[in-house]
Order: sequence, then C-alpha cells, then structure tokens
Amino acid sequence: MAAQVTLEDALSNVDLLEELPLPDQQPCIEPPPSSLLYQPNFNTNFEDRNAFVTGIARYIEQATVHSSMKNLCFSYYKNNACSLKI
Repeated sequence: MAAQVTLEDALSNVDLLEELPLPDQQPCIEPPPSSLLYQPNFNTNFEDRNAFVTGIARYIEQATVHSSMKNLCFSYYKNNACSLKI
C-alpha cells in the first residue's frame, strides 16, 4: 500500500533536490532573465524612405525578371514538346 505524501513534504523534497550538488560541476549556461521592450511605430513617414522605395523597387524588378524567365522556360518546353510530336 502506498504512503500518502502531503503537498508540503513534496515541495520540501523538490527544494532539497534543487540544492543537491552535481558531480560534474558544469557551469550554468542559461542566460539571466532580461526584459524585452517592444514599441510598435505606426508612423508611415519613414526616415529612410528612399532606401525603402529602392528595396521595394529592387524586389519588384527581381519578381519581373523571374516572371519573364518562367514564361521563357514555359514557351521553350512548349515548343520542344510540340516538335517532339512531329
């Protein structure tokens, strides 16, 4: 038959286990807790608006190039598939 353990006894056993020294003497690698402060900025007046516009323009240019390459590959494979049937 199992013995009844009270909550206080269980918590004291946990405290004793936390104080138990480890034989390998490894250092604690957990960083100390730190707070994180997040401040969203919904202002659309970018301080570096030109860099933002340049980045978007570059993305749009790359997307356009990829789209044209995709169309070129598609037409190439379509033409080759048609020539193989002949």
